[in-house]
Amino acid sequence: MSKIQYNEEYFQTANPNIDGNNNLREPQVFGYYRVYEHFSVKNKKTHAIVVLPTGVGKTGLMGLLPFHICKGRALIITPQLTIKDTVIASLDPENPESFWYKRKVFNKVNDTPVLVEYTKGIKREILDSANIVILNIHKLQGRLANSPLNFLPNDYFDMIIIDEAHHSAANTWIETLAYFDTAKVVKVTGTPIRTDGVELTGDLVYKYKLSQAMSQGYVKSLRNFVYIPEQLYLTVDKDESKQYTVEQILEKGIRTEDWVKRSVAFSKECSESVVKESLRLLENKRENSKVPHKIIAVACSIEHAEQIKKLYQEYGYRADVIHSDQTLEEQVKIKSDIENHRLDVVINVAMLGEGYDHPYLSVAAIFRPFKSELPYEQFIGRVLRTIPENEVTKTDDNIADVVSHHYLQLDELWEKYKIELQESEIIKHLQNESAIINDSIEDSDSSGSKKGEIVPLGSVREQGKGRIESDVYLDTELMRRRREEEKEQKKAIDELQKLLHIDYEQALTIYNQTRTRETATWKRPDLYFANKKKDLDVEIREIMVPELIAKYNIDKTAKNLANCSLFKGKYAWIKNRASDNGALLAMYLNAYMKNQIGKKREEWNVTDYDNAFTKLPIVKEFIEKVLMEELDTE
Repeated sequence: MSKIQYNEEYFQTANPNIDGNNNLREPQVFGYYRVYEHFSVKNKKTHAIVVLPTGVGKTGLMGLLPFHICKGRALIITPQLTIKDTVIASLDPENPESFWYKRKVFNKVNDTPVLVEYTKGIKREILDSANIVILNIHKLQGRLANSPLNFLPNDYFDMIIIDEAHHSAANTWIETLAYFDTAKVVKVTGTPIRTDGVELTGDLVYKYKLSQAMSQGYVKSLRNFVYIPEQLYLTVDKDESKQYTVEQILEKGIRTEDWVKRSVAFSKECSESVVKESLRLLENKRENSKVPHKIIAVACSIEHAEQIKKLYQEYGYRADVIHSDQTLEEQVKIKSDIENHRLDVVINVAMLGEGYDHPYLSVAAIFRPFKSELPYEQFIGRVLRTIPENEVTKTDDNIADVVSHHYLQLDELWEKYKIELQESEIIKHLQNESAIINDSIEDSDSSGSKKGEIVPLGSVREQGKGRIESDVYLDTELMRRRREEEKEQKKAIDELQKLLHIDYEQALTIYNQTRTRETATWKRPDLYFANKKKDLDVEIREIMVPELIAKYNIDKTAKNLANCSLFKGKYAWIKNRASDNGALLAMYLNAYMKNQIGKKREEWNVTDYDNAFTKLPIVKEFIEKVLMEELDTE
């Protein structure tokens, strides 16, 4: 492999398509120009702070920021591994679905920046070739022998972009920024929370409110549902002879409010009420829609998550748990199952937080209390990512639903979330000296007991018929359209009831049947599946590869394509196994599809093949970009 030459002037001479690019979002363009103004027009040395809510294109903005501002290398620092992997995937020039091509920032692959992930033992010559270096904050600890702080010169980076700075320990940030003290520093966050008087390190140059993002359709509109049981009784110290209402527990000082919330959280009966409501919301979304909506749930602990998983499975839904005690391979498999629609429900324990983006997570089911706003807001952020307009089949597809039990007492957090984000007040914990509030459920000790004393949770029993209360975050156009649809539906169902003398449920069934698109009935599903597999093979080997070879005048019996950038990095192994150019292209396409689906081809189902077909045009366009740039086609 030839050595990659470092272009120190890259960010000053490159010509990304920013101004007038309709594929970019307003906050990406405005955010970029505000940072440009801060450093390049006003020549300020202070840190620049940009506030963007989840789902509006924060990673893309980070990719744009160095252009015509940075005079050398840029460093992007992420607070955790999930965010790091997401940023790398989005900005990786070798990824056909990366930000650069999806948003038409560059038309040519060779125009994109050289990106390198900092890993343990990376060769200095590889690092030196990079325009953008991405690493996770834990790699920057000076006590580690392989920390960049111990061998890179302090002027190695001209720009440092910090993603969600409030997540990291104060001393790590102070040490890093003190070392690279000449770099331009930009802090980009998706977590705007009131400062409560705490000063920030830096200038707030741009902020974009969640309400703005909803009104523009950049994120889903949001509804909150609370399940309220008719009656709820608790027992204390396993004494089943005495039952108390929540009011009695608190008024008599028997236990604290925190004890009540934790008892409700761990109650199977209360959890089942939330499970049923979340499934009702899920099925409402899936009805008459082709969108693969899913539920994301949050639990108190791994054991608690497994109990909730079992509840969902008892109702016949595909559910799994993801948590930090799993191996990396186990986590990758579960994420692949989510991405490829092999799960209906994923229950997470402090895992799928910031940085995890899957637009089909449309129902957020809360099974734990929260002690502070930040983790609550971060969890809700997981369902805000919009579903692409070309996939949407009904209004409800881009409305996210949050559901919880009334006695988890999250109403106050919901109201704070609405007020704080709508007002877009300045962020909390973004300064170097701050750290995220400890929000551990396992370690809480607020039950009224003496320090170290374990107070058993109460058993909880619901009685009567519960009800649901709902609230919307913002009255968006989607919400208004949804209300009109509900009025039309109610009118039609009322007419059916009167005409046919049937009850509401029967009328609803008939109404839905009349709206459902006709679908083909396959008498031989085995042949249908076999044809799907054959179709993909034919598309790759008999259509795509021959088209590429003919279009770019490639010698099919030669092997010169092995030298192009398609077969570097992740796909370098193909060079040693393919016999000629045709085999190189076919193996690349098949390997790319396997990586995207996350399973071996023999394990694919019909949905996997459907997903693969949607990705083929994207990867073909990417291959053509590479071939046009790297082959002499004259």
